[in-house]
Amino acid sequence: MDKSTICILVVEDYEPFRQFIAKTLQTQSHLRIIREVSDGAEAVQQAQQLQPNLILVDVGLPTLNGIEAARQIRKLSPMSKILFVSENRSPDVAEEALRAGGLGYVIKSDAVRDLLPAIDALLQGERFVSSSLSPQVLRIADMRSSQDRPQTEGNPYIQFAGSRLISEFLVSIIDATAADFGNIQLFDSVNGVLRIVAQRGFENEFLSYFDTVNVKERCACGTAMRKRSRIVVTDVAIDAIFSSDVKGVLLRANVRSIQSTPLINTVGNFVGMVSTHYTRPGGPLPHMWTRVDDLAARFLTTINDVDSTA
Repeated sequence: MDKSTICILVVEDYEPFRQFIAKTLQTQSHLRIIREVSDGAEAVQQAQQLQPNLILVDVGLPTLNGIEAARQIRKLSPMSKILFVSENRSPDVAEEALRAGGLGYVIKSDAVRDLLPAIDALLQGERFVSSSLSPQVLRIADMRSSQDRPQTEGNPYIQFAGSRLISEFLVSIIDATAADFGNIQLFDSVNGVLRIVAQRGFENEFLSYFDTVNVKERCACGTAMRKRSRIVVTDVAIDAIFSSDVKGVLLRANVRSIQSTPLINTVGNFVGMVSTHYTRPGGPLPHMWTRVDDLAARFLTTINDVDSTA
């Protein structure tokens, strides 16, 4: 596995245990804590702002419990991997934590032994549950892991959502189209929807509303997905492509024009969508399309090469 820096958000309200986590992670040069918070609501805000690679989160937290925080984080920071670290040994709680989006569950009393192995497992795309938990929870984790494996092949969202190439690609596209905002969605073929995996400039209402988009959605990316061709909206305020709800969300986000370009690989498979957004009517200029298509082709080639050698 590539040992480049892994950015970690720690969510823990018990100061001595936060100190233990910090000391443990300091022994690994590729792991870096970028923020420590002590309540669930702040964890959601920081996850959205920082988009960390990994989040360590307790279950029992003030303001918002860790399980509910994880549900919200999955929508706002979908590339972040979530590891629960809790003293709660209840099988029901552990199962709910895994259903809420946790890829691992470590019992605090086992953390000396399990914390670093759990982190390594999650970063390699595997699940981890402390062996001291009930066999029932371990079976559920194993079942979920085995269910995930067949879905990976041919599912761009599962294959590529954690790739760091995505953020680099988005920055390049925003620059190439002189955009004010932008996002990348990957296609979740299991559920038949686009899911946001990277974004720049948007806040909660937009991200929550467009967290998933299906082919029937009356919006630019839904239409582009249906037609498998680029869609350009020069003025959101007057274009009939949008439902009234979609138009309201866009205008409140200060979006007046949009372009959405489907990402289709060399064998014709639909991978996702890259969209850029503008505070002014008009959208990108025609001479920008060649650069957009070149960047998209390079991204698709690179991401497939990286996946094939992973």
